[in-house]
Amino acid sequence: MTRPADVKPREGERPGTRWEEFEVGAQLPSFDFTISPEIVAEYHRAIEQEPAGYSLDGRKVSIPSVLSVYLMAVLYRRYPPMQGGIMAGNKFRYYGAISAENDTTVVASGEILEKFEKRGRHYVRYSARFARLDGKLIAEAENISTFPN
Repeated sequence: MTRPADVKPREGERPGTRWEEFEVGAQLPSFDFTISPEIVAEYHRAIEQEPAGYSLDGRKVSIPSVLSVYLMAVLYRRYPPMQGGIMAGNKFRYYGAISAENDTTVVASGEILEKFEKRGRHYVRYSARFARLDGKLIAEAENISTFPN
């Protein structure tokens, strides 16, 4: 069982990344984590959903958005967070289910896609990929965050 705090660096643990330091095209290092039935139940309770999961083809599965709590870890493991960062938007595409009955090991990786300025704010857009150990894709995400000047 891997809690998001186990894989996501916290603000202040290391010097935060300045906007100028983000490199377009940079690969974000892969890491793995395990989503257990306990994590699924805890997440479902937090968002006021059925803790046991939902049925899909006769088996219990998690709400796919359980991956959202691991999204920023994909970025922060290479680029430590700076105080004041704001998530401006994200989108997910889901391809595979996460079990609510058994542990699911997930491998996360990503890439910096773009950085830009808009109305005096600095933005970074990156992609994240979540797959099983065998490489089978579970989900893809894109995130846009703004960071202090």
